[in-house]
Amino acid sequence: MKISSLRKWAAIAVALWLPSVAATGLAQKVTDFTADQVTMATDGKTVAQSKVYFSGGNMRIDNAMPQSSANLVMIFRSDLKKNFMLNADSKTFFERDFDENEMAGAMQSMSPVKNRTEKTVGEETVSGYRCVKKEIEADIDVMGYKQTARSVVWQSPQFDLPLRTRSGNGHVTELRKIKAEKPAAAVFEVPVGYSRVSDMLQLLGDERSGGGRPSKPARQGKEGGSTVPPALPPDFKLPPGMKLPPGMKLPPPQP
Repeated sequence: MKISSLRKWAAIAVALWLPSVAATGLAQKVTDFTADQVTMATDGKTVAQSKVYFSGGNMRIDNAMPQSSANLVMIFRSDLKKNFMLNADSKTFFERDFDENEMAGAMQSMSPVKNRTEKTVGEETVSGYRCVKKEIEADIDVMGYKQTARSVVWQSPQFDLPLRTRSGNGHVTELRKIKAEKPAAAVFEVPVGYSRVSDMLQLLGDERSGGGRPSKPARQGKEGGSTVPPALPPDFKLPPGMKLPPGMKLPPPQP
């Protein structure tokens, strides 16, 4: 998946919950902490889990892309204005400068949310913290494909991100085992011995980018299907109304 595509879908998630983050009291903010980020399906079974670290504006997410066949780690260093993506399997990393003004402009220009409403529906405790529970509804336009997205967030005034989110498909992501302590500085560093690569394709092991390492087979889900989309079938068509942005092409279909 191209970095531009990752940014676009990340923008959807950010646009949905970010406006709901507001000070609802004078509680002291928790800025340094670690937690387990757990995603559950509608039947309550865990479908993804990762460790997250936050400290002084820096962030790290282990298992950052569960749908990938690679063990990826994302590190954001606000002090260095850099993003790092690490492949713990191949001991490689990709580095990119992070320009806050550039990113803010990009996020605003590609935000797919056209209309957004939220309604407070009560208060609940999540992982030991009192949260305001809000229902959020937004009209989203992604590449010409329009739909109404609904989600529920549980927001604590002590954190700058929701402690629990339930998406429209019923999947729930929440932070558990929150430890309000400063993580070791080493978790935000690229480990010694990692080699730098020039792009995400090399990081993922795509030999077409010149990395020379063939990509691993996609992980298999419980139903026997892959969590990473395979090559497109010959009869593949975009959903009605969806259009690709200028310059973007679909991968070739299966022969």
